[in-house]
Amino acid sequence: MRRREVIASGVVVGASAIIARRGLAQAARRARLGYLSGGTYAADGNQENSSDILKTALRELGWRAGETLEIEERWADGDFSRMSQLARELVALRPDVIAATGSQETRSLQAVTRDIPIVFLQVQEPVALGLVASIVRPGGNITGLSQGPQIVWGKRLDLLSELLGRVPRRLAYLGNPGNLAIEADWADARDAAAKIGGDLVRLEVSRASELDPAFGSLQDTDAVLVQWDFLFSVMRRQIADLAMHKRLPAAYGNRSHVLAGGLMSYGADLRENYRQGAIYVDRILKGARAADLPVVQASRFELVININTARTLGLTIPPTLLARADEVIE
Repeated sequence: MRRREVIASGVVVGASAIIARRGLAQAARRARLGYLSGGTYAADGNQENSSDILKTALRELGWRAGETLEIEERWADGDFSRMSQLARELVALRPDVIAATGSQETRSLQAVTRDIPIVFLQVQEPVALGLVASIVRPGGNITGLSQGPQIVWGKRLDLLSELLGRVPRRLAYLGNPGNLAIEADWADARDAAAKIGGDLVRLEVSRASELDPAFGSLQDTDAVLVQWDFLFSVMRRQIADLAMHKRLPAAYGNRSHVLAGGLMSYGADLRENYRQGAIYVDRILKGARAADLPVVQASRFELVININTARTLGLTIPPTLLARADEVIE
């Protein structure tokens, strides 16, 4: 072989070795994200308002799924009894960080790992639940985004009264006993109802088969208050249809129910939580400790009204209320 050919061959081999080393280095830098949700990834799921937002925000921060970031997802489909097993599956994969949607998801992960960083995305009372030591200094391997102030059922009832043109006195509260936040949420709804002189009946639904009987038991009811819960999110269309069938106005804590045909919602804009959650995931992947990242409390609340549902129920929404709505579904 000629000397030039030998040199050229050596250059090619050397360049190939450098490229190969760079490829290995890039592969070694690929991060792993776990994602645990109590919701569903079905075709009619709510991922466009949750996990899709998280992924888009991570992409904007430079993380490319399948290239620089591997994402392992687990969905409970509204069945809290599956949460512990799903949490164990994710932890066994040893991801660099896990994003967890709500209280039950985070508590299940906390039970099986105290070292993998966890970022929760919509927890009502993280300190009271023992997930963090304090809002400012979480102190352990968990931090994230809360749903903001909890005293909101009073505001929802005020808005509902304005929409109806009267104060609803005979009220029903639909809650999931498997949801860790139910007692705090129920207490808030009960106190809010008492302040307007209302009588509040508690309905508990922990599985899909219990929903029809729960609505069937309602007699002489002015309105229904629906807890924000992943089981109810999965069944949001059925809940909206049942409320419509019973000619019952219903108030919710999240816009996804109104998009599915519910009448009205007022609550934290959780889409922003998922955007902010991506920032925390990014910071942890770049070396930050969850213990040092303060819990972020939701600050933007939104009022969403479904005008078609109102018309079907024979309700005329006051122009002043429509003007204050952040979103009107037609």
